[in-house]
Amino acid sequence: MQRIHAAALGHRIGLAVALSFGLFATGCGSGGPAMGRVSGTVKVDGQPLTKGTVTYFSTDGQRPNATGAIDSSGGYTLQTTEPGDGAVVGSYKVAISDADAAAANTALPGMPAPAAKSAIAKTYLDANTSGLTADVASGSNTKNFDLKGPGTK
Repeated sequence: MQRIHAAALGHRIGLAVALSFGLFATGCGSGGPAMGRVSGTVKVDGQPLTKGTVTYFSTDGQRPNATGAIDSSGGYTLQTTEPGDGAVVGSYKVAISDADAAAANTALPGMPAPAAKSAIAKTYLDANTSGLTADVASGSNTKNFDLKGPGTK
């Protein structure tokens, strides 16, 4: 029969408790960057934009970009890696497109898609010319955009 000295037993128990606590503590954090959920609406001359995408471009190049599809009521919800996860906390330049992804499908493969008329000014398509910015904070963020149509000043 093997005898364990009381001091050695106490040392082993203490080590086991410390290891268990360390494993538990590392499992509690998100392990990733701080995120903020982002949703909002996009309007053109006061009316909902009914299709397209909203893209948040990181201003520092260190954070990933985030994007969200615009639904038929003008609403969008951003995602970075998973639907609805939002964007990493920080500042962004924003681009908005009203292109309909389904319209790019043609009846015959290889045929050009018909040119669609845009409901928004072309400047909104590029984050560097759109003039749109957004700051994302932890928690829930609402970011609405009211755009001008192509012929509106």
